[in-house]
Amino acid sequence: MAYVQFAFVCLFFGSNFILMDRATRWFGPFEVGFGRVASAALLLGLLWMTIDRRQRVKWRELPAILAIGVLANGYPYVVQPTLISSGFGHSFFGMTVALNPLLTILVSIPLLGIQPTKRQLIGVLGGLAFVFLLMYDGNLRGIHLGMLAAAVTVPLSYAIGNTWIRRSLNDTPPTALAFLMLATSTVLLGPVAASPALQATLGATPPEPRHDFALAAMGLTMLGVTGTGACIWAFVRMVQSQGPLFAGMVTYVVPVIAMLWGLFDNEKITTQQIIAIAGILAMVTLVQAPSRKPVETSTETLADDESWRGEPLPVDA
Repeated sequence: MAYVQFAFVCLFFGSNFILMDRATRWFGPFEVGFGRVASAALLLGLLWMTIDRRQRVKWRELPAILAIGVLANGYPYVVQPTLISSGFGHSFFGMTVALNPLLTILVSIPLLGIQPTKRQLIGVLGGLAFVFLLMYDGNLRGIHLGMLAAAVTVPLSYAIGNTWIRRSLNDTPPTALAFLMLATSTVLLGPVAASPALQATLGATPPEPRHDFALAAMGLTMLGVTGTGACIWAFVRMVQSQGPLFAGMVTYVVPVIAMLWGLFDNEKITTQQIIAIAGILAMVTLVQAPSRKPVETSTETLADDESWRGEPLPVDA
């Protein structure tokens, strides 16, 4: 069953980018973001009230949950469709998910006080070199630096959210946690999604002309219910039953699925992109490889703590 869950999560997390592409044919970025979090929150709310009804959240945890919901759900779920609707294809922006584990390591240093080992530091620096190659390729395709920077902030927001959860909400029941985060984003994005004037002020209006409503609506529904709500729930089940290392392996597969969908959609996949993604994943393998012997130091290292591994819990692609 765990492998079925793993395949399901990889397929739909990796498919979220083409689903966003289809949704943006009719809906604006804030409408896509709102539809995604609202439908996912509805599903997780139902699961919380039925299968996981015994889960409880402490009142003192709510401020952190609300802040992480805004940062790691509300923000990226608007930025992603904004980037994808720019006309440069969905697969390129899907590949940036591969940065999540490396950025999680960097974020864990100040937030958790965890120091990377020499091998892990080499992996991070090597990964960043391949990130620059991927960004350089995007710049050659005409994607300006502001958009490339925005693309990097998406996995960065996931990394901060994951690390913050590890620091402040490590014992919070996962289904309740994910629901409250998504519900926070729903409340935040709802007024903007309902106001064309606000969307115009923020420069994130729906496409003109709108087209393919049925396809866009189906894509948005799948993006929220399956690609976000069901995937997050299946993911936390994998973490609970198989451990975070097994679940975190989805990081290796998601950018590849996004790339394959790009090929299916006749998007241009360059040699530089393939080299960059292969290099990033190789560096992720290096930093996630278990240490052969414990590090004798009084300072906690990344090898001693699983929070650095970068699994997207409960924020996702």
